Amino acid sequence: MSAAVSHFPLGSSKLEDEIRTVAQTKRVRVSEFFKDFDRLRSGFITASQFKRCLDQNLGIQLTPQDEVMLLDKYDLKREGMVNYRLFTDAIDQAFDPNFMTPTPQALTHTPVEFLGTQRSLRPLSPGSLQRVRDILERMQPFYKYHGINLRTSYEDFDRHHKGVVTESQFYRSFPGPPDITDEEKYLLACRYADPDRPGLCNYLNLHHDLEQIAEDLRDPGISPPSDPLPTYGWWPAEPPADPVIRELFEKIRKAVYKNGIRTIEFFRDHDKLRSGIITENQFVCGLALAVGKEANLARTEIQKLADYYKTDDGRVRYREFCDLMENAYNVPDLEKKPTVDPIRPPRGALTRSLNPLTPEEEDRVQQVLEEMRETARKRRLMMYPYFKDYDRGIAYTRNVTKSQFGRILHFLSLNINPPDFKLLCRKFEEPISGDVNYPAFVQAVDKEFTGFTVDKETPKPMVSPEPDVPSLPISTGHVNLGEVISRIRHHAVVNRIRVAEFFQDFDPLRSGSITKPIFRRGLCLMGFPDLPNDQFAALAEHYTDPKQPDKVVWTRFHDEIESAFTQKGLEKTPTHAVPSTEVFQMAKPGTIHWDTQAPEDWKSVVDAAMHRMREKAAQRRLLSKPVFQDFDRHNYGYVTLSQFRQCLTYLSLDATEEEAAAIEAKFSDKTGFNYLRFLAELQPTPAQELMYQRRLKELTLVNQQKQLPEMNAASNLAGVMFKIKDKVAKERTRVLEWMRDYDKLRTGRMKKKNFRRALDLCKFELKPSEVIILEREFQSPVDPDFVEYLRFSDEVESIFTIKELEKMPEVTPEQFKPPVEWQLNVLSEENEAMVKSTMERIAEKVKKHRMQLFPPFEDFDRVNNGTVSRSQFKRVLTELELGSLVNHREYVSLFQKFMVRVGGREDVNYIAFCEMVYAIAGFEWRKP
Repeated sequence: MSAAVSHFPLGSSKLEDEIRTVAQTKRVRVSEFFKDFDRLRSGFITASQFKRCLDQNLGIQLTPQDEVMLLDKYDLKREGMVNYRLFTDAIDQAFDPNFMTPTPQALTHTPVEFLGTQRSLRPLSPGSLQRVRDILERMQPFYKYHGINLRTSYEDFDRHHKGVVTESQFYRSFPGPPDITDEEKYLLACRYADPDRPGLCNYLNLHHDLEQIAEDLRDPGISPPSDPLPTYGWWPAEPPADPVIRELFEKIRKAVYKNGIRTIEFFRDHDKLRSGIITENQFVCGLALAVGKEANLARTEIQKLADYYKTDDGRVRYREFCDLMENAYNVPDLEKKPTVDPIRPPRGALTRSLNPLTPEEEDRVQQVLEEMRETARKRRLMMYPYFKDYDRGIAYTRNVTKSQFGRILHFLSLNINPPDFKLLCRKFEEPISGDVNYPAFVQAVDKEFTGFTVDKETPKPMVSPEPDVPSLPISTGHVNLGEVISRIRHHAVVNRIRVAEFFQDFDPLRSGSITKPIFRRGLCLMGFPDLPNDQFAALAEHYTDPKQPDKVVWTRFHDEIESAFTQKGLEKTPTHAVPSTEVFQMAKPGTIHWDTQAPEDWKSVVDAAMHRMREKAAQRRLLSKPVFQDFDRHNYGYVTLSQFRQCLTYLSLDATEEEAAAIEAKFSDKTGFNYLRFLAELQPTPAQELMYQRRLKELTLVNQQKQLPEMNAASNLAGVMFKIKDKVAKERTRVLEWMRDYDKLRTGRMKKKNFRRALDLCKFELKPSEVIILEREFQSPVDPDFVEYLRFSDEVESIFTIKELEKMPEVTPEQFKPPVEWQLNVLSEENEAMVKSTMERIAEKVKKHRMQLFPPFEDFDRVNNGTVSRSQFKRVLTELELGSLVNHREYVSLFQKFMVRVGGREDVNYIAFCEMVYAIAGFEWRKP
């Protein structure tokens, strides 16, 4: 095969290039179509099959000359069999993998044009071709500099991705450059016009030509500039000496940190080569767009920063500035420097400060605030909710407009004169938006409200390098070994862990001892947090093997931990009381035993704060838990300490710094702040009563009640059998089919409980007393606990025929006909006469007016069973103006006459009523 490929190199025939182009156009693999004809996978098919595949699957119709050429090339055996495998390798493979060469790109075979498109057949002069080449060379640097992709410019018009657009669309979306004249655009349109589809231009060929020019112009000797080395620290190698520059950096750093701004995103679009340098105007525009509004930068301040980073040629090193801003209050590559302590801003340092005023204006503002503070204290005003109702924008801005600020003050009856109002607005005004910072105003007036606090800055700890000294032995005297073991036992109890599974695989000889590193690894596999070195040393020393000091007796450790579940050798002492597993559970690490360890002053502070918060929450009916759950995304009952204070601020549960710290100490541990415990004490819920015991008592009382009396039950065997025969005749039920499954040996008998079960399956709806009558009648004389169901079945089947009728040829069987239900109703002579006279009155009016009685009744008969309820029967007669002919007693008699039972309810058979009326009126059958 390899010799054949080398004898006919790929791409040697123009016909193969055309077939390859068609295959790439349709996105198909040619080999898949020939395999269906080659069941033995020999690699050969007949010439007719070869031509059929090309014609049907690829749509290629070969000329006689092309057929001869392909068959001569791939008919290697000269037996009329074509080697399709060699042909598909030539078409599908980009190059021959068996032919090694230093320049493999020269052996690749790709279509010259895109997906079978062609150049325009209109010939262009050499001068025009050179002019097109010059135009493309002008276009390519422009596109590269501006990041323009010509292909995406036309894809909106090319919905089917065929690579062509109309000539008008070609002119309309031409992306430039702007110095291209209309004549040059026309020349390009002529060059890339599609010959098969007049009026269309092939923009993909133009795109690929531009890509080829870019490839030709690219100089492999020039490499893109590398990024500058990162700076490790907040300032560059030498901090700026100018205090104004340092102040600008600090202001921009706060704005970047608070708003989460990625400053490099505003500059990198101007730096196409990623050199880290842009022009001065680009730097000024990018910085103003990035943090100009957030940091309230003036034009002169931005120019100072541009001058600070300016190079000798007048450009600006923006990358150094962005690296400085990206690491605001952070250290770059912090994951590689775990011992570095980054400087974080203290809590409240980034809050919005108040605007400075003149000394006279400051005195007047303090005087106005003091008057408002006294009014709010006397009237006990809660001012913050009134301002917060107006803060309903897209986000929680903590700002209101000046008109809203004045409206709220007027609503709270805190009226001041216009000059004082303007002073307050200037004092609490935001420098960017011009709105009023209402939390700062409320905090200045209301002493009980705390909008924000500012902590004192803590100096960065100085880390001195550790001296190179030999390792000292670990001291274990201060370790509470009992607490460590109890903590491990608690972990095993809570997570239901079998300790032996994590150690026995490391002890294949079952000696009961393992090494100390393996013992520590087993503790980690249990999911227990890694112990400090001193605690692990104390634990390993406690379970040290006396025969091998470097090993640990893990079986003894296992027995002590497993004692939380059961006691060893319990089968020998069955009366021993095993303690409950809840005894071994412990609080999480870091939890303070409040009753014994907390100072008395902390207890009084927490009690007073919780009492005040509890009363406020009860008065305002706060739903506190959803506020904490918004921060607890994993629903494990913990939030951070800062999130806890945020929740208190959101719920307006004010607490001083001392109260908040004491509450955090009571409800916090190493995991975080346990807000579930806090809410259980803040808003305790009453214990729910267990309803299971009460429900059991109710069910017992219900089951003790006597059974309800039976309604309409037959009192003798004839009535029961008539009820069963009537049901069987109407529904054509075969009783024997439901009963023989309980008689596997075909004895003709079955137990009474199975007999009752079979009657229920037949859906006879018999009452218990009726079933007892049947059991007593068909009871087996041999065994009183059995019933002769065959005799019962024969009795029921006698409604259709007589058993063994072939032995009695002279007997004529009479088939059972179920009577009409309403005809079984028996009335007294007085009621019968009343019904007769009523029917005659109704029939007389019906005959006189030729009334149709059936349609009004059928409107109420949705299931078409021929019955309606009593109220519906009475309503129809009223609508037909026949209700005035019948009084109440006559209605009752009519109900008794035509009553039928449907699903346990007594309805009226309106069909029998209507037919009797028509019969009395003398109407022809079914023709009133």
